[in-house]
Amino acid sequence: MALGFRVVYRSPAWLPLTWRAPRMMYKLRSIVEPRTRREAIRFVVAYTSVAAIFSVSFAILSIHTIGSGPDAFIRAAIIIPLILAPPMSWIVANTMLRYEAMRQELARVVCIDPLSGVLNRRGLQQFAELGFAAGARLSAIIFDVDRFKSINDTYGHAAGDAVIAQLARIIAASGNSGNFAVGRLGGDELAAFFTMLSLEETMIRAESMRQAIEDAVLIHDGRRIMVTASIGVAAAEPEDADLNPILKRADQALYAAKSAGRNRVRAAA
Repeated sequence: MALGFRVVYRSPAWLPLTWRAPRMMYKLRSIVEPRTRREAIRFVVAYTSVAAIFSVSFAILSIHTIGSGPDAFIRAAIIIPLILAPPMSWIVANTMLRYEAMRQELARVVCIDPLSGVLNRRGLQQFAELGFAAGARLSAIIFDVDRFKSINDTYGHAAGDAVIAQLARIIAASGNSGNFAVGRLGGDELAAFFTMLSLEETMIRAESMRQAIEDAVLIHDGRRIMVTASIGVAAAEPEDADLNPILKRADQALYAAKSAGRNRVRAAA
């Protein structure tokens, strides 16, 4: 066929739907089973156009749900009379584009911490998985607000929330989006991950962030709040396959920083 489509799948669902074997439904036998969302959208438009040229009685798209949760997407299987194919192709393609936009927004929302506006633990995990899959040199920095309970007790929990949000902004401003991610692990702990820095380079970056946090002044309800953070740094080892080992080492370094007097950076042993 001129467009180079090839048969990769014929759904057995066609028979109970139409009471006809797939080969009886078409003068044109080539049909595409889309493997990606983008291919699926192109397929709707391309196939219905080909159907019109070759006077095919029906345009077909197969319906599947691929994946689960926010990563799921749909491939549809609609049997359309030829006369309805052009408008239906536009409707289906437009619906799929809207669905894809909604899917991307859902994927973004479930990976964002609503308080700080940075990634949550799930988002950090995904960033780390991509880094490990690409063979990147991953390093981590964990931040813990010094005397955070005292801030909450003195200024109120709203002030504590403002402190976390400000720290997230300071940390996020210290890296670039290509090889850097910042997220909230929970409570007053935040983390930054790099995919292109050695442990020594990460230590330098961590010290710069520590200084920026110390120099920042937060005004909440007209009251000035001074904030410092203890910081732990670790680099991924060759045997690490996920986020947990590097977080554990960085957490140990963080507690070493607190034990040494707070407001300082320590690297994992």
